[in-house]
Amino acid sequence: MSLFNKVFKGQKPIIGMVHLKPLPGAPGYCGDLDKVYEAALADLKALINGGANAVIVENFGDIPYATEQELITTTAMASIAARLRKECDLPMGINVQFNNFEAEWAIAYSCGYDFIRSEVFAENRMGPNGVCIASGPAIMRLKARYPKDIAFLADVNVKHTFAITEQPLDFTIESILEGGADALICTGIMTGKSPSVEDVKEMKRIAGEEVPVIVGSGVNEKTVNDYLAVSDGAIIGSSFKVDGNVMNAIDENRVRSLMSKL
Repeated sequence: MSLFNKVFKGQKPIIGMVHLKPLPGAPGYCGDLDKVYEAALADLKALINGGANAVIVENFGDIPYATEQELITTTAMASIAARLRKECDLPMGINVQFNNFEAEWAIAYSCGYDFIRSEVFAENRMGPNGVCIASGPAIMRLKARYPKDIAFLADVNVKHTFAITEQPLDFTIESILEGGADALICTGIMTGKSPSVEDVKEMKRIAGEEVPVIVGSGVNEKTVNDYLAVSDGAIIGSSFKVDGNVMNAIDENRVRSLMSKL
């Protein structure tokens, strides 16, 4: 059994986002870490009660994102991640913006998380966060030194970034899979913007039927079944929020309503 299927128990998972409010070190931090945790816990419970299959904890509020975080930021995120893990029996993933693979592996390894979203695995990209160099070579060596069954869900042409040097899609996908990733993520150009169904089909065609392809942005109640017909799961953030606004809290009723359509 592949590690992806082991983590998600053979499902096509609907993965909800627990977007953390700004952490210590981020410009928007409110000064009270307990409030950050309480908001995260409320979102986690809404996803669980609404029927989501898995969750990703992400430092979404740490805008503008950095490619490296201060020690206090990483430690605070690890503390919250550990507390949330105790409240959840679902598969849980971690994502430290932006592409901080060392922090992701350390938190996932230490806090009992099941998977990591790796934004820049086998490409070199740039954007508002600066320059991101392919993390695959370093993170797979890190995994070899500290082995654990933690799956890598790797973005292809990740949103909010642009390639430093364009490379063919089939080359990128082959490089990600050869590098050891367990699944691919297909996104639109930014948060809340979906790729086309044809984009997902093409990625699946190149990767092969045995390779999981997850839709990483823009999925909603009206489109979820169209995407699941050609993919192996979806990551949902904006559509699960109050009024569909990514900056709001999770709306349990919106989660339940989407899950009932599957």
